[in-house]
Amino acid sequence: MNKALITTLATLAYAGPQGTRVAVTLQALHMGMSPSVVGLLNALSFILPMIVSIPAGRIVDRAGVRGPLYFCIALLGLAQLLALAAPSVWTLGFASAVAGIAYVGTTVALNVGVMRIGTPADRIANFSWLTIGISAGFGIGPMTAGFGIDAMGGSGVFGLLALFPLALAGAMAWRGAQLPDKAEGEVRSKVRLLEAVSDRKFRPVLLVSFVNPSLTDMFNFIVPLLAKQAGLSGSIVGTILGCYSTASFIARVALPLIVRRIKHWVAVSNLYIIAGLGLIAFAMVSEPLFYMALAIAIGLSHGMGQPLVMAEFVARSPPGRQGEVMGVQQVAQGGLSAASPVVVGSVGAAVGVAPVLVAAGALLLVASHFARRLQGR
Repeated sequence: MNKALITTLATLAYAGPQGTRVAVTLQALHMGMSPSVVGLLNALSFILPMIVSIPAGRIVDRAGVRGPLYFCIALLGLAQLLALAAPSVWTLGFASAVAGIAYVGTTVALNVGVMRIGTPADRIANFSWLTIGISAGFGIGPMTAGFGIDAMGGSGVFGLLALFPLALAGAMAWRGAQLPDKAEGEVRSKVRLLEAVSDRKFRPVLLVSFVNPSLTDMFNFIVPLLAKQAGLSGSIVGTILGCYSTASFIARVALPLIVRRIKHWVAVSNLYIIAGLGLIAFAMVSEPLFYMALAIAIGLSHGMGQPLVMAEFVARSPPGRQGEVMGVQQVAQGGLSAASPVVVGSVGAAVGVAPVLVAAGALLLVASHFARRLQGR
């Protein structure tokens, strides 16, 4: 399975759910729904995935990768067509919930499937191409929703977004057989789930796996707050966030070229040190150019660190239980993603944004210590 196919599958798999989430919000506002209803519709795409993440992981472990992917494709396509044909609070709510479920299902299935491609030496490069596709999907989906609702008006955008699951189904039918369905000869671990995630050797890997997604969530939320305090314009905020995203993308493209020359956990540790110091420095500057330079440094750290950690996380999961453990990670990560804006916003309102950045940077420095200790284990 080549890198182009991994990237294509990931792009299409994530563009559909992400675009649908944005389209639900835009369509609800277009129909004149109240902010509270819009907020509830949006919450459905985050709450339900936390409930189904672990069962979804178990299904992937037992039924294989391709079946759950096809199910997510069909379910998302159905939800989009219902929102297209009969837009209402009920069909929009269903579409939002399904977008979240499809996101979780494809995340678990693709991570487990990509882990099984090639040899262990190929794993990190494969995960790098996977994260490139994820980044592309996160960008293309919402852009399609935004431009689509302006061009087509109203519910027509869901017909446009339905092309993503349709294209994904076509890609799976064409080359999906190259995505390993089940691991041949793999004996399913009998250890209980709680014991698996609390294992002394696996627990540090699980904790470190939260760092990169949490860093992105916090960075995207806190930069606008910090920029407002500094009196910066919206275009400057967008440029800073764009520097972060672009640097992450470049790092993921470069990683396969150097992955065989580095010690993985030592590299992760060093990247966390760079990101931690970058966040602390972020709290101490006020010039846009400094913000952009630091955003590039932090983005490079995130972009290169995430594939390294993802590959190790899935590889170190109990045999035959990778999907289930990935489900646990998704539940915890979903909770962190939901809580971090509330916590950061509350603390920022009380003591300012700068102390939050310093604390986050310090936590990254602590995480770098744990990551370095994992080398050679």
